[in-house]
Amino acid sequence: MKDLNYVAGEISKGKNLSLNLPGYANSMMNLYHGLAYIKFSMNYYTFFEMSNDSEFGKAEMGRLSELLKQLNEIVDKEVVSDVIQPETDESIGKLDGIRNEIIKIMEVVTAYVDRLRIYEYVLNRIEYRFKDEEFDEAYYNNGFTNDLMHYILSDKDSVAVNNRISEVVEQLPMRLSKNKFYEYLRDSFTLYKDAQIGTVDDFAYTLKTTGMLFEPDDFDTMFPEVHELYLDIAAADYKNISKEEYDAVSAKLTIAAQKMSDTADMYVMFTQLVNDLYTLLLSKPHVFGDVDETIRARKVVEVVISDFKNRGSNAVLGVDEQLDDLTDSFISFEGKQERIGETVSSNDYAVAFALEHYHDELSKDGLLVEYENLAKIIKLQSGSEFVLLEEDKSKFETADKAYVDSVCEALIASFEASFETMDRTVRRAVMSSVLSQVPVFFNSIDEIQGYINTSLMLCSDVSEKQACVEVLRIVMQG
Repeated sequence: MKDLNYVAGEISKGKNLSLNLPGYANSMMNLYHGLAYIKFSMNYYTFFEMSNDSEFGKAEMGRLSELLKQLNEIVDKEVVSDVIQPETDESIGKLDGIRNEIIKIMEVVTAYVDRLRIYEYVLNRIEYRFKDEEFDEAYYNNGFTNDLMHYILSDKDSVAVNNRISEVVEQLPMRLSKNKFYEYLRDSFTLYKDAQIGTVDDFAYTLKTTGMLFEPDDFDTMFPEVHELYLDIAAADYKNISKEEYDAVSAKLTIAAQKMSDTADMYVMFTQLVNDLYTLLLSKPHVFGDVDETIRARKVVEVVISDFKNRGSNAVLGVDEQLDDLTDSFISFEGKQERIGETVSSNDYAVAFALEHYHDELSKDGLLVEYENLAKIIKLQSGSEFVLLEEDKSKFETADKAYVDSVCEALIASFEASFETMDRTVRRAVMSSVLSQVPVFFNSIDEIQGYINTSLMLCSDVSEKQACVEVLRIVMQG
């Protein structure tokens, strides 16, 4: 077959479709199959090394251990078994179930992480009440703003500059009135007029989670130890907190944050395994045959699943030696994952183009399911681990001004209700965190500098000033 880049280009021009559509699809399926095999084998080995008994002995990892057993059963059936599986729909359905459950679990993890970040901000702001350190008031009032502006503007890339502005805004003393905060929210939503409804909803969802407004199902039951710690952290009287209480809350925050960070890391890696295995099953019916990479990758998978089955068994010897023998396979994979990834990513545009423009031709030639599966594979391999494979088509409709305004006002109403009973220190932390997520709302360098100066000058709490300087120094140091 001709060069894949050439064929993808021909498809976009509508040329020789009877030959190019099936040829392109088969080539892409084979490439994705090899890519997924390499990635899966390497990550499977790494996950085995990470998922030791002490890790899975943690309460928050109990459900992941069960999901791993389900995944191993699919691997055993679809990858390792010598028996030809004529139908993989059942296994694909199980993988869908696993992915959907992971997404729900990660919503809870994200909700805890966002909330704990708020209270970390609060604790940072009161830490210096209990430290006897001299504060350089002159630097705070004069040189500090210049250093922050130099940090923001020292990068020439506009995206990097905007990211730096968000970092600084999040850590500055927050002295906005609630009405001014709502005004900034309304301004940010005006940028989403004529965007897709899904984009508007995603933006609102981000602000809800960041602002502690969204509480997913099972938030209070999925991780009971973390929930108990969180309730103690949220119940603290931060206005009148003592040194002993501060130390106790800080310790609880550290434990809870570490638990959720470790849980998130394990679930992200596990989801990568699920996505790669899903890709293998979708592409398997279209592969031409095994190549050296897939043969080596399957051998790695066979060794790892054998060791999963026999973990803790004294009857099986040589496990470590088997794992060590895989080194040659991993060395042989070097560079291939990157080369295959570059090839498919530079040519995957033809999938969406064909589905949009040649739907009838694909149906007539029996290629529609193959192209729809390629579209799923592209999502699975996009690097966005928790992407939905089937989306509500209404999310792609254009959001008019009325829709955008309604979403914005509903969000503001939720913040108003939340702020009514919220401690002022916590409310300020929420506002800072939320504003760090909105598109940059400054129109000029002077506006940025004015915002920084105003935030610094309106703060009269010395301990918060000290904390602000120290945190932003760390930010500026990179």
